[in-house]
Amino acid sequence: MLPTAILDRFVERCPAVVMVRATLERLLRPERLDQIFEDVRQRQYSKQLLFSQVVAVMAAVATRTRTSVHAAYQALKHQLGVSPAALYDKLNHIEPETSSALVRQTASDAAKVIDAMPAAKKEVLVGLEVFYLDGNHLAATEHRLAELRVTREGPLPGQSLALLDAQRELIVDLVPCEDGHAQERSLLPELLERIRAGIVIVADRNFCTSKFLFGLAAREAFFVIRQHASTLTYNLRGKRRRVGRIAPGIVYEQGMELHFEGATLSVRRITVCLDHPTESGDTEIHILTNLSPEQATVLQVAQTYGTRWTVEGAFQTLTDVLRCEIETLGYPRAALFSFAMAVLAYNTYAVVKASLRAAHGTGVIKEKLSDTIC
Repeated sequence: MLPTAILDRFVERCPAVVMVRATLERLLRPERLDQIFEDVRQRQYSKQLLFSQVVAVMAAVATRTRTSVHAAYQALKHQLGVSPAALYDKLNHIEPETSSALVRQTASDAAKVIDAMPAAKKEVLVGLEVFYLDGNHLAATEHRLAELRVTREGPLPGQSLALLDAQRELIVDLVPCEDGHAQERSLLPELLERIRAGIVIVADRNFCTSKFLFGLAAREAFFVIRQHASTLTYNLRGKRRRVGRIAPGIVYEQGMELHFEGATLSVRRITVCLDHPTESGDTEIHILTNLSPEQATVLQVAQTYGTRWTVEGAFQTLTDVLRCEIETLGYPRAALFSFAMAVLAYNTYAVVKASLRAAHGTGVIKEKLSDTIC
């Protein structure tokens, strides 16, 4: 424990740094981490090395406090009491369910902190909880494993779907997958099982499938998802009508009926005729939603879809500011756990930003706080 005088100097000169450290220690309480592991583990167990100790090592790497897993091990080896091989063996066998639960449960802890602060949360759609959905493929690794030396291409160690809470800026859930080449849509059934009634999922057209849209509706959840050109069976109702304009272009609305396995789902199709084509040459985009006009106007839906890029900004922070990909970790489970640890660090930063918003206002923090400061 630092003497009070020294701690006070840090608080005065580097308050954000102190807040990050305090929040990280709160989220990484050893007893909490070990309980998460015990609750969700299937085959792996703790013998000589506790799960909380592995988290401590990887937290140092994810936050760039240490340059590598080995460097983090060297700094903590007297506390760990195991060989480097034992640490790597533990990392290589951490089950994806454990990585997912780690993110989900620590994000829940972080959300409680943010909710306790007035004005800390953002508001996207009044009275509704909005979540951005996107996928992330981990970058190719080095060819350190014997099995990988027979190929010239860098192997992808895994991927995951991520759910970002738009109000709190927390990544609240991960669906990890050890197959880096699997289609993202194959992970949607697992995500659907955890979707709560009443929330709004905002996603790009890659996630626009009949099964997913009908699945969300069956769980009494809502969606704002860009229409995919070839994945739906539908018919349009009535003529589209012009509603107004937002920054990208003119906005129209039209009724639409989706059909899937004998069922019909009525939605609103909102079209934005763009002032400038997208990089792929699209001159208009179609956005589907099952939100009622009373819940969100046409322009609100179009603007909400426009904020979807927030999740890509989160992935950029995970890559540029934190260390979410370690190219020496070729084993999928180790790579996915490393990504989960970077997400946990990102959520720590989100708590700090929320507290600063509550104290100084959103505008001041957006203008003056840089990700690289923390």
